[in-house]
Formats: sequence, structure tokens, C-alpha cells
Amino acid sequence: MEYAIEVFNLTKVYRSEGKEIRAVDNLNLKVEKGSIFGLLGPNGAGKTTLIMMLTGLTLPTGGSGKVLGHDIVKESLQIRRKVGLLPEGFGFYDHLTAEENLNYVAALNDIPKDERKKRIEDALASVGLLDVRDRKFGGYSRGMRQKLGIAQALLKNPELLIFDEPTAGIDPEGARAIRELVLKLNREGKTIMLSTHLLFEVGPVCDSIAIMNFGRLMLQGKVRELLEKLMAEEGYKIKIEFSGEVGAFAEALSSISGVKSVRLEGKTAHVVAEKDVRAEIGKLSTKYSIQILTLELQQPSLEDLFIKYYRREGLSYA
Repeated sequence: MEYAIEVFNLTKVYRSEGKEIRAVDNLNLKVEKGSIFGLLGPNGAGKTTLIMMLTGLTLPTGGSGKVLGHDIVKESLQIRRKVGLLPEGFGFYDHLTAEENLNYVAALNDIPKDERKKRIEDALASVGLLDVRDRKFGGYSRGMRQKLGIAQALLKNPELLIFDEPTAGIDPEGARAIRELVLKLNREGKTIMLSTHLLFEVGPVCDSIAIMNFGRLMLQGKVRELLEKLMAEEGYKIKIEFSGEVGAFAEALSSISGVKSVRLEGKTAHVVAEKDVRAEIGKLSTKYSIQILTLELQQPSLEDLFIKYYRREGLSYA
């Protein structure tokens, strides 16, 4: 397994008015190459501090980390050459056009003059702003501004993209456009890390997630595996819609090994079990001459996952 990011007991301590603030507390984290990774948690969880350490903008107090194989302390320059960063609140000049702003950023990143024009055009095309490259930044909507921020992160043709709060302040249509852009960039081979407190904005596009709070990691894993684990913990919820005499069939459902509860609502039964018992339900329906119209295993959602762990850790949605 190849990893774009590896973090080992990473710690960042600030001191303020004689008090010690552990912004990042012994964090261990791995992000697979080629994945979309969601770093989730409320404001003040330590997400931005972690990003600053990963990109060499602040030094860790303890622990270590690697980004694209480079040490975050000793090789931060090499990291910045390979990583495109969209920091929260990235600023451009209102009086300059999109193209002029990107030209300025390209110069700051030492991109050769003879390469800048094509790189700028490619970046603008990738985010869908090529047709409005001559419009002044001051006339851009919030969503367009975020897209231009992503464009500047693409100028270096990075292997890894890190976006800090990419959908903050954007309307639902703009947020959807950002999600679609993230998926497009990932299909093109980019590893992407999305850091946000807006869980439901970016969660659905992530392959893996981690939840942070108070500088610590509360949960990490592949979304699919976490949802399967949640289903095992909470019980397999099966919805049955049927026609036929319900009494004996309902009693028989309760007798299936592993079934914890059966709840009837007219011609619909809701079964909670320790395992997937749909095959056993199918056999019983034949035995009791019940016609099953639908037999659905109800998968938990990301929302269910977030609610469980946020309630467990006392986290906030905002």
C-alpha cells in the first residue's frame, strides 16, 4: 500500500498566557495515494494546524510525518513543490482578472515564464473558468472564487491536493460543483484531502475519513468499512413489504436465529437482527404462503455514522 500522507504521533503545542494548548495531540494518520480523504471535525479541532505542519508552514512540537515520501521537517521545500494547497480564505486581488491573479501566483511559485500561459489555461479549464478568465476577481461569486482558489493549487500540477474548508460559505449549487470538480480531479489521478466541518457537504465523495476533535483522532477508516461496522454494532435493519396473512408469519420472523426485534406497520415489517437474515425470511415466506413485494436491507448512511461518533465524543456540527 502506498501512502500520500503518513503521520506518526504528530503533536503541536502552543503556549498562551502561561497555558499549554495541544492543537494536535499525538496524531497517527495515513492517507492512501489516489484516494479522496475527508478530514472532518468542528472548528478548532486542529485540522488547519495539521495541514500547516504537513505543508511546512509550522513545525511540529513532537512526532514525525511524511508527505509523498518526504519528511515534513527536513524536506518541506520538496513537499511544497508537489502539493497544491487551498487554504481557508485564500485571497486574490479584486482589481486583477482571474488570469492576472494566477500569473502572479505562478511567478511566486517560480513557474518559468514560457510555461505559465499554458499552465494557467489548463488550470482554468479544469475548474470551468476559462471563459471568464478576463473578468476581474471582484466580480466573481463565492463559488467562482473557490474554483479559482483550486485553480491556483493546480498550477504546479501537484500529486496531492489539500483543500481546507472548500465549500464554506457556498450555496448548495456551488457546493455540488466543487464536489463534482473534486471527483473529476481524482479521476485524473490526484490524491485529494478535504478538511471541513461541513460534514455533509463533502462526506459523500470520500473514500476514507477521519474525525478530529480537540487535536485528537476520534475515528479513521474507509467509509464502506466504517458503515459495515456501524451496521454490525447497531443491527441489520431489514424492511419487508408483503401481502397475505400476517399473524403466523410475524411470529415466525421473531423465531429466526439472530433476530432482535420485529415491528409491524400494516403490511410492512421492520426487522432488526444481528446478521443478514434475508435468506431465512425468504424461506419463511414460502412456508407461510406470503408474497414478498420488497425485501430491503437498509444500509446506514454517513449521517448515521457522524451522528453516532459525534454524540459519543460530544462534538458539534457547526
